[in-house]
Amino acid sequence: MNHFAVIVSIRLKPGTTEDFCSHIIKNAAASRRDEPDCHRFDVVVAEDDNHQLYFYEEYTDAAAFEAHRNTSHYETFRRATDDMVLERVVKRCNHIG
Repeated sequence: MNHFAVIVSIRLKPGTTEDFCSHIIKNAAASRRDEPDCHRFDVVVAEDDNHQLYFYEEYTDAAAFEAHRNTSHYETFRRATDDMVLERVVKRCNHIG
């Protein structure tokens, strides 16, 4: 089955990485646990810049990703972290092969 994926690039304000990471770890865990159409949610930080994070999220389809964005845990995450983010870029992707 070909899944839908998003790759998110997050640039954080200086001094917010630790707090942001505590929130995104909870959001990713809730996504994997509570959303049957969320198949993967990885969070990584750039080795040379702890203010640059990337998420790789995989869903059954684009509708499942949109449903994710309407969950209470996502809303909680966004409310808690929006003021920590300098830049957020979301790339919507389709698996091939």
